[in-house]
Parts: sequence; C-alpha cells; structure tokens
Amino acid sequence: MKAMQTLVKIPEIQATMRELSKEMMKAGIIEEMLEDTFESMEDQEEMEEEAEMEIDKILFEITAGALGKAPSKVTDALPEPEPPGATAASEEEEEEEEVLEAMQSRLATLRS
Repeated sequence: MKAMQTLVKIPEIQATMRELSKEMMKAGIIEEMLEDTFESMEDQEEMEEEAEMEIDKILFEITAGALGKAPSKVTDALPEPEPPGATAASEEEEEEEEVLEAMQSRLATLRS
C-alpha cells in the first residue's frame, strides 16, 4: 500500500482533476456561447430575408406595379475596359505625330 502511495501522489492528482474540471467548465461555457452566437446569426439572416420581402412589397405598392414589370437583374454585358497601356500608346503616337508635323513645317519654312 505504501508503495502504491509513493507511486500515485493523491494531492497532485486532486490538483490535476480540479484544473481539468475548470477547463471542462470553460469549454462548456465557450461551447454554449458559440451555439448562442450561431443561433442569433441564423435569426438575423431570416430577419434580413423577411425585411427584403417587405421592402419589395412596399416598393411594388408605391410604384403601382411598375416595379413588377422591371427585370430582376440586368442581363446586358458590360463593355470590356481598354487596357491602360493601349490608351497610353495611342496618346504617345498622337504626340509623336504632332512633333513630326511641327518638325516638317519648320523644315518647309527653312527651305523656302
């Protein structure tokens, strides 16, 4: 029995069990808090959907049904933007042409 008591130290085991109990309690509280948070998030999503439906109803009433005739989303494709280098290149070409024309006009005045 004494050999067993020397191998297993009861005060250390008790302290470890207390710490484990505290940690399990914390984990349980944290788990409950997470569950409550997720439940409230689901409630908010439902409320947002209901609010959107009410807004649509009110807008439909205000517009006297004209909103119902409008498409729910735009299906036209947006024009593709020009790459930034393309506009810069065309501007550079125009500037070069202007400089070239100015030089040619100077050359013509020098010749005459």
